[in-house]
Amino acid sequence: MDQDLGRFTYCDPRFHPYIERVLARLPEEITRRLLNDNGFQILAGDDLIQECVLRYAFETPVRKLVYLNTKMLMEPEHWLTYAIAHEAARYVIGEGDAEAVEKRAEELLVEWGFEEELEAFRYDTVIVDSEGYKVGYEWARRQSRDYVLRHFELYFDAWNAKGLRRMSREQFELLQARAATAVPDQVTMGERETIEGAPPRNEAIIAGIMAAVKEMKFRDLYGDQACDLHRR
Repeated sequence: MDQDLGRFTYCDPRFHPYIERVLARLPEEITRRLLNDNGFQILAGDDLIQECVLRYAFETPVRKLVYLNTKMLMEPEHWLTYAIAHEAARYVIGEGDAEAVEKRAEELLVEWGFEEELEAFRYDTVIVDSEGYKVGYEWARRQSRDYVLRHFELYFDAWNAKGLRRMSREQFELLQARAATAVPDQVTMGERETIEGAPPRNEAIIAGIMAAVKEMKFRDLYGDQACDLHRR
């Protein structure tokens, strides 16, 4: 399928594995429509972050243009999966009242089997704005890379693919115990943020730590310059 994705001329190839996995999970008819409709294009690249004005030329008129911010490459994999599947759903629905389109898009995501990613994304959008998340992220950034990876890399794949709420109970409890040992003054079982509706503080701190782990692994793949670019 990677050859088919080549028609997205201005899409950063780093997104290709994520797009391919989403297309493989969509109904076959939808996948064919997305790949065969030259009026549908995906645009993503670091130059969009660096430059103030850019011009792109497409061989055929574009009716639907999806922009993927390359900063997303530093986010959990389930965020990327959700974002790409969500855009596929909006493509199928077409234009309409924004609220109605969004409601129908979420219904389609559930129908297509992306319910876990949808729920994980909803939860994460709450957790990343919490004080606990900032505490965990900043704590991990102050530690050495080797220390953080030695203690938390084991849980990275499960968190990256599924999110905290979708990890196995055993994995989450082990991760929670590891975080409580590493940051004993910050992680308290069941403690919640003072803001009503906020997630448990310990989960927010763990999410912040794991976000820092993702950043470290991203740096390993693409270097310090890429990481600095994506933090802008």
